Amino acid sequence: MVRTIEYRSFGGPEVLEMVEVPESAPGPGQVRIAVRAAGLNPVDWKIFSGMMGGDAPATPQGVGRDYAGVVDAVGEGVDSLAAGDAVLGTVRSVPGRGTGPGTLTERLVIAADEVVPNPEALDFVRAASLGVAAETACGALRALDVAPGDVLVVSAASGGVGSMAVQLAARAGAAVIGIAGERNLDYIRSLGATAVAYGEGLEERVRAAAPSPVTKLLDCHGPQYVDLALELGLDPAAIATIVPAPPSIAKGARVTGGRDALPREDLRRTAGLVADGAVRATVARVRPFDLDAVREAYTELRGGHVRGKLVIEMA
Repeated sequence: MVRTIEYRSFGGPEVLEMVEVPESAPGPGQVRIAVRAAGLNPVDWKIFSGMMGGDAPATPQGVGRDYAGVVDAVGEGVDSLAAGDAVLGTVRSVPGRGTGPGTLTERLVIAADEVVPNPEALDFVRAASLGVAAETACGALRALDVAPGDVLVVSAASGGVGSMAVQLAARAGAAVIGIAGERNLDYIRSLGATAVAYGEGLEERVRAAAPSPVTKLLDCHGPQYVDLALELGLDPAAIATIVPAPPSIAKGARVTGGRDALPREDLRRTAGLVADGAVRATVARVRPFDLDAVREAYTELRGGHVRGKLVIEMA
C-alpha cells in the first residue's frame, strides 16, 4: 500500500486527507517513481478550494504537481530510463482538472517522456521546488521576448515564479526591477535585481529605479500590476501576467506561464543552472509528509508571503 494525499470535496486545507491506496505498476511507456520530495504551488490550493471552477470532484483527486525522486520500475517500451535513475518533473494534467495524479504520494506513475533526469549535484528538495516555477518563468520570459537592453519589472519577485524569472531575465541580459515587500528587498538584490517595495508611490519608485525607461512588465501577483504597467506607459503587448484575472485580460495583458513553456527543455536547462550554482532555487521551508504538516504548509502558502518554495519531504 502507498500513502497519498487526496481530497473529495472543495474547501480549505482541511479537506485534504491522508489515505492508503494499492501500489500501481507502470503501463507501457510509463515509469513508477519513488517520490523523495514534492514542491507545493499556489495552483494546488486554488484547485482543491474550487477557485479554478468546475464541478466538485466525483472521485478522490490527488494533490500537487512537482516532484523529485528515483525510478523504481519501468513499463514496456521504456528504454530512456532505468530503475535507480534520479529524476524530477511536473505532472502536466492538473489534478482535479484532468486525469493526472497528484505528487503528494509515495509512488507516482507517470509517462516516461515527461520525466527529466536530475543532475547529480542537485538534491531532491531543491529539484522538487523547480517544476512549475521554472516552466512558468521560462514561458513568461519567452512570451515577452526578454532580451539584452530590456528593462523588465517583475511583481511578486520574491515568490517561487518571480524569483526564478528575476534570475533568468538577468541572465538574458535584461535590467530587472523586482517588486516585493520590505523584508524581501535584500533577497531581491541578491538575485541580481534592483529591489523596489510595493505600496503607495510605487510608480514613482519604479521610475526612479529604472536605468532607462521600462520596456516590459511581468505580473506574478494580480491586476494592480497590469495597471502599474499601463501607468508606466507600456503597450499591452509588453505586459504579461501569470494570473488570468478578467481585469488584466480586459486591458490587453497577455496571460502566460506554462502555456508558453517548452516543458522538458525548460526544466532540464533550469535544473542544470541550479545544479551548477548559476541560478538559486530558494526553499523557504521543508515539511514532513504528514497530514497536519501538509495542511499547515498550504495554509502558509495561501497567505501569499512565502519567499521561494515550500517542499514536502518524504520519510
